[in-house]
Amino acid sequence: MPIAEARVETDRPSRYLVQLCKHLSNKGRHLGHRPPGHRPPGLRPDQIHVEWSDTQGVLTLPWGRCTLHAERDALVLRAEGDDEQGLRRLQELMATHLERFGRREGLQVNWQDEQAGQGAGAPAARHEDSGDARTSSPRRGHLASAGVAILALAIIAVHLGLAEAVLSGPRWTDWAVGAVLAVVVVKIAALTALGRHAHRRGRRRTG
Repeated sequence: MPIAEARVETDRPSRYLVQLCKHLSNKGRHLGHRPPGHRPPGLRPDQIHVEWSDTQGVLTLPWGRCTLHAERDALVLRAEGDDEQGLRRLQELMATHLERFGRREGLQVNWQDEQAGQGAGAPAARHEDSGDARTSSPRRGHLASAGVAILALAIIAVHLGLAEAVLSGPRWTDWAVGAVLAVVVVKIAALTALGRHAHRRGRRRTG
């Protein structure tokens, strides 16, 4: 539902609110006395509803609704149309009458579209989020590869220490040394394959 607001600066907001609502209410009653050809198209007298007090007013029409609020130094209008055309009709109706009533004071009704202000910036925010996702994937891939390399160095260091202990022990034979070295080679190969797999996954995410 399209919405627009207008804040009309005036020293007599309550007076204009009551005058405008009374005029629109009388206009609705007068429609019943007009010939069908002289009535606004698609509008019946019973479709115009106006309620008001000294500080609040509500106008309801088939194509939308307008609320009025009298503040200390301004009259605030809020128009809600069933569609864009209905909103424009409400804006034109309220502005034409209010500016005519306040012609001596020089009243001006400047509407501000609410939805246009709320919608701005949303696509940019989504674009920024997608950019963060693109840059984070290769970063994770590099971190994974670095972690695998560090783990491989740690395992090599541990096994070198174990091999040194084996070689220094008098009761260990050559086959035990070979077994330790074989374990080191197998683990290095497995870690290398794991690092390549993590790197490929990072490249596919960025592609």
